Amino acid sequence: MERLVHGSEIIWYDPECFDDFERDYFEIDYWRERDAIRGKAVGRNTTWFVDDGVGHKVLRHYYRGGLIGRVMEDTFLHVAESKSRAMAEFTVLAKLYRRGLPVPRPCAARMMRSNLVYRADIILERVSNARDLVAILKEQPLKATQWRNIGKMIRQFHLAGLYHADLNSHNVLLDDQGKGWLIDFDKCHFRQPGSWARENMERLLRSFRKEVSLHPGFQWDEADWQILMDGYKAS
Repeated sequence: MERLVHGSEIIWYDPECFDDFERDYFEIDYWRERDAIRGKAVGRNTTWFVDDGVGHKVLRHYYRGGLIGRVMEDTFLHVAESKSRAMAEFTVLAKLYRRGLPVPRPCAARMMRSNLVYRADIILERVSNARDLVAILKEQPLKATQWRNIGKMIRQFHLAGLYHADLNSHNVLLDDQGKGWLIDFDKCHFRQPGSWARENMERLLRSFRKEVSLHPGFQWDEADWQILMDGYKAS
């Protein structure tokens, strides 16, 4: 991992992810001018998909949620560099990636200081040919083997001690080979064994139930959850 400092801007990056890293990679206008934007995903904020000539990357700017987000939007109170949102997520992802767990490879992270606050961005490798479970289940059901494999995949992360702060059906992906992936590791961290793993799974279950209430015809029911849990417990 390389570290760059330019004024109030601090950047970590993995040189193996890029031909020749540039600070402008964090600016969406840089990619727009080069006609290199390949799509976007819109939620609380916009995640951009770009092609840098080496591979497809994900560019994400950090925003606050909840009521405080209406006031501060994308600014965070200053903390130590390693504890900033982008650097902390980069660190967690790097550990998981080195262990061979199915996560996007972290490529670069940035924090930009301004007095007592900072803003942050992260660049990841995009998981190829993958969609989140909500997008898939709006169109078709999953096979029992796929549900079991998802359960096994999540169990791998829990055995590694990873607490996922936002484990939900949007953050579980399936690629076109049927492999499960986990994404969005903002505010995630490692813990000793405890009840948090059960609480993580309860959060995921609530997210499926929520999507059923939001989307008529959503291809999920409680029996699918039991199959997922069979895979989880068998791991």
